[in-house]
Amino acid sequence: MQRVMKGTGLFLLGICLLAPLFGGGGRDSASSGKTVIINYPTFQCGVNTAAPVVEQLIREFNQEYAGKYEIRKEDVPGDQNYVDKIQVQLSTGDLPPVVYGGGYNLLDPALARDLVVDLSAVINADPGWKALYSATALETNSRNGKIYASSSEGSVIGYFYNKELFSKAGITAPAKTWDEFFRQCDRLKAAGITPLAMDTADSAWVTMLWMGALVGTENAAGLALMRQMNPKNYNTPEMIKAVGQIQNMFRNYTTSDAVGGAYEHAANNFLSGKAAMIANGPWMMGDFSDTTKTTPGFADKVGVAVYPGNFVYDAPIQGYFVTKQKDPALQEAAIAMVKFFTSAHAQQVALEVQGMVPSSPTVEITSLAKQKWNLLADFLNQANAAQYRSDNLQATMYPNLLDIVSQELPRLASGTISPAEFCQLLSAGAAKNN
Repeated sequence: MQRVMKGTGLFLLGICLLAPLFGGGGRDSASSGKTVIINYPTFQCGVNTAAPVVEQLIREFNQEYAGKYEIRKEDVPGDQNYVDKIQVQLSTGDLPPVVYGGGYNLLDPALARDLVVDLSAVINADPGWKALYSATALETNSRNGKIYASSSEGSVIGYFYNKELFSKAGITAPAKTWDEFFRQCDRLKAAGITPLAMDTADSAWVTMLWMGALVGTENAAGLALMRQMNPKNYNTPEMIKAVGQIQNMFRNYTTSDAVGGAYEHAANNFLSGKAAMIANGPWMMGDFSDTTKTTPGFADKVGVAVYPGNFVYDAPIQGYFVTKQKDPALQEAAIAMVKFFTSAHAQQVALEVQGMVPSSPTVEITSLAKQKWNLLADFLNQANAAQYRSDNLQATMYPNLLDIVSQELPRLASGTISPAEFCQLLSAGAAKNN
């Protein structure tokens, strides 16, 4: 989701395969003395913008449940490395006690293998927990009338732009239409400014946000595709046109390291002023004032906008789910962790520490948060007025398509494959799922 990094795949794959042999999932040995240990792998570590939030919640949970439960965090840097790890563990049936959906559709593959705990009874028995679910959060985390996961974060996503670079190119405001958007890209390019930050590696988070917005604003059929869970057919006129526009972006409007680059490269290009625009969510706002990542005063140069065509991504991020464990005590501990990590307090922490929009409408966007994240109120006002909204492509597509995206985008950029061939490869990958 910000998400955001793929490393030495074979080495990590080996680690993932060996993990169950060393109790990685904790299915057979959950406790150390009387304390139940929850082994928790996460990509929200290191430089990930959510790392401070996760560290705080783990610390608070371990203090609250001292002597009873303890979370032991396993750092898995990079979103795609995390997804790869969970997919390997899915194949062995040895998932960790708690899995975070993280904007990727990890719930359905786990449900297909009957590895997920039905949380309906415990959630319905707790009015406070149930009240945190909006109608869309309930839909995101439920299947066939049963609640399987719990969200803590909303995924309200637009794009950021550098006001100073816009001004140098004579641009006074974000584009209202895609035609205007591409004219602005031409003006930026003519002024010697690279218009767009993009990426291809690690599921191409930034690039896929541009792509989905293009699809969702083309027509009603495109918006319907964006709102469909687990689509199997990407061979549609709207999708093919959007992929063609992405190909044009790679060829004319982005940095030289976009092809092969991961989220970090795209983010650095925007934060260093090398690119004028980046698609991403409010959680990135903390980077704008982080002087280890950018220069003092950079935050004042940043503006935020919904996408051309009056579109915004707006859907709860698929939440945490509990996996079936042989040890009942471990399963109970995992449920306690999910409840804690998706509580109103946890959502408030993520809001104020990271700028993450809560998934629950009952969690107040405090004046402190608005003051700390000065772009947040502006963006939420724009998002509330947006006419069209959906989840993002990565959240709705089958997980095995993420690797196809990263493998094939460089070939699309070079012209080795056409937009129609790219869409056919996605469709072929989707067809491999039941």
